[in-house]
Amino acid sequence: MRLGVIALGASFALGCARPTAPAAEDPPACDYAIAPPAAGSWILDVQASLARAPATLLVAPEASDAVREVTIADGDHWRALARTADGWLAPECRTRCAVRYRVDLDALAASCQRMDCARRVGDAVFGPASTWMLRPEPLGDPFVRVHVAGGDPARFVTGLRRDPSGSYVLRGHELGEASYTAFGSFRRERVEVPGATLDVALLGPPLRMGDAAAIGWIRDGASCEARLFGRFPADTTIFVVPVPGADEVVFGRVLSLAGASVALLFGADTPAASEHDDWVVVHEMFHLGTPSFVGEGHWLEEGLATYYEPILRERAGWTTEADLWKHFVKEMPRGLRKQGEPASLEDRDDIDSTYWGGALFALLADVGIRRATGGARSLDDAVRAALQREGDATHVARVADFLRLGDQVTGTRVLEDADVHYAVGGEAIDLDGLWRSLGVQVDPSGAVSLRDDAPLYSLREAIASGSVH
Repeated sequence: MRLGVIALGASFALGCARPTAPAAEDPPACDYAIAPPAAGSWILDVQASLARAPATLLVAPEASDAVREVTIADGDHWRALARTADGWLAPECRTRCAVRYRVDLDALAASCQRMDCARRVGDAVFGPASTWMLRPEPLGDPFVRVHVAGGDPARFVTGLRRDPSGSYVLRGHELGEASYTAFGSFRRERVEVPGATLDVALLGPPLRMGDAAAIGWIRDGASCEARLFGRFPADTTIFVVPVPGADEVVFGRVLSLAGASVALLFGADTPAASEHDDWVVVHEMFHLGTPSFVGEGHWLEEGLATYYEPILRERAGWTTEADLWKHFVKEMPRGLRKQGEPASLEDRDDIDSTYWGGALFALLADVGIRRATGGARSLDDAVRAALQREGDATHVARVADFLRLGDQVTGTRVLEDADVHYAVGGEAIDLDGLWRSLGVQVDPSGAVSLRDDAPLYSLREAIASGSVH
C-alpha cells in the first residue's frame, strides 16, 4: 500500500474558511473530500470537516510520516497546525473545524509490507481506507462520509458503502474493517453473479493467465457460494493483487464492516488450469455470507469458512467425495484440544484452534443436526437463515444469536449444545469413532475409503451433495 503536487483548487474548496459552531444536538461527524491524484502524481489532497470531535489530537496512525502540509481554517485564511510527537493539535475540532492536508501515497506505501497498511502494486497504491484518514484520537463513533471532489475519480476504487448521493458512508466503529481502497491505475470489470454485482479491480501487470481467466476464476468461485446461499451474499469490490514469482493464490482477506471488499493475492504465474485446486477464493467469498462477529467468535467465522470451502468445491464437481473426506481426515485432528490448552476455543488464538477447531465444531453441528432431524435439516439451513435474518458480512451479530437462530430454524438444540460442550467446555471428541460411523475408513497407511454399510453413511453423502431427506 503508496505521490506529485497540486494545490487545492476552487473545485475542491468544499469546506468553509469560517466554520460555524454546530448545534448542540449535532452528532460527532467526520467528512472527507478527496482529490485522487492524476497520472504522474502520488499526492492525495484531502479536506476534512470535523464536528464535535471527542479529542483535540488528530492522528493518522498508519500514515503519520506521509502526511504533509496540515492546515486548519482560521477566519479567512489557513494556518499550519502544530505537530507533536503523537499528531497534530486542533482544539477547534471539539466544536467544528476544517482541515486540509496531503498524503504522499508513495511514501506511505514504501514503509508497508503487510495487508493492514497501504502498499504499492504496479501503478497503484492499495490498502484499507483508514490509512489516509487524519482523525481524532480517540475517535469515538462519529458518522464518517467520504466523497470525491476534484482530482481524477477514475483513479480511485473502493468497496466502501455508498449512499444515494454517491458518497461513501460508515461509522467510526467500522473504521478498523473499512474496506480496501486503491488509488492509481487499474483495470476494472463489473461481473454479474446471482443476486449481486462484483466490481473487480485488477492491479499491477496482468497475471500470466490473463484478465479474462482471472475474472472467470472469480465468477466460478462466486457461483459456489450462490449454490449454498441461494444467491451471492452481497455486492462486493474484489481486488486482484499479483504476487511476483508465485504460481498459486497466496492469500486472501475480507474487509467488510463498511462495505464488502476482498483482496485476493494471485501468484503472477498461477495457471488457469489450477482453478479447481485452489481453496483461497472460495474460502474468502464464504466469509461474505455470514455476519461479522466483532470482538468474539473468530473461531466461528474461520471455522465455518474452513469447513464449507472444500464442501462447496466438491458440490461444484471440482473434487470428489473421497477427496473431501480424505481432506477432513487429514486436517480435522488439528482442531482437537491439545494438552495444556484452554478449554474454550475463544481463549485459544493459534491457527489450528481457530480454523480447524472451528471447522470441527461445524462438522459436529452438521452431523448432529442431520442426525437429530432424520436428514431433514442441516447446518446449511442455519447459515442460510443467518444470512437472511442477521445479514451478510457487512452486519455485526453475536455468536449466541447465530447459534440460537440456527437451532430455531432446524428445530434442535445441536448448535447451542455443541457450543457448551465442545467450543466452550473443551470436551474430548472421538474423531476415529465419528469417521467409522460416517463410513470413512482409514487404513493403517493413512489411505481413506468410503463405506456404505456404516450407520451414518447417508449423512456423509448428504453433506457432500448438499441434499436433505
